Amino acid sequence: MKRIILLNLFILALLTNTMSQQSVNNFHAEGTDLIWQKVFETQMNFEQLYSKVRESGLLENIEKSENKLTGELKQIDADFKGAGYSEMSIPMYIPRSFYTGFVIIELKEGKYRVTIKRIFLSQKYDDPLTKQGEKTSIVTYGLKRGKSEITSSFMKSPSVILDYTFKQKFEFKQTETNDNW
Repeated sequence: MKRIILLNLFILALLTNTMSQQSVNNFHAEGTDLIWQKVFETQMNFEQLYSKVRESGLLENIEKSENKLTGELKQIDADFKGAGYSEMSIPMYIPRSFYTGFVIIELKEGKYRVTIKRIFLSQKYDDPLTKQGEKTSIVTYGLKRGKSEITSSFMKSPSVILDYTFKQKFEFKQTETNDNW
């Protein structure tokens, strides 16, 4: 009887812990930051992956250490059309901003993990609410104020669009090179 009670308590504790770690479309709250993290399958070795990252032009100030790359994500657009949305059906901060952040790419055998932290939005142009170049943390839209909890509005189209965009940008495929040109 004691074993059954202990087993039930263990399962309850496990479920409570799992439910408190909210994640949606590869975004999750980590303290006061909202990060995006995704694992991709690959057959590339570290040097091939490093070469693909450099060739992509996505990152600047790339630093390389053992099986790990870090760098600053250059300004990218959110691909809301590719994700299946129109500009009128999404929050206005999505199409009116460029996205930047700090990127960590880690390689293990057969896979690599991309983590984007400190994601910022940079206003593309002046409008009545903001000036061109004005920066806003994704936390403003993605986390409940003062909490490590994702907002319900971010769980909808914004997380879907940004997840789609980041997946498209960071899925590096090994290509055959043709030296006879």
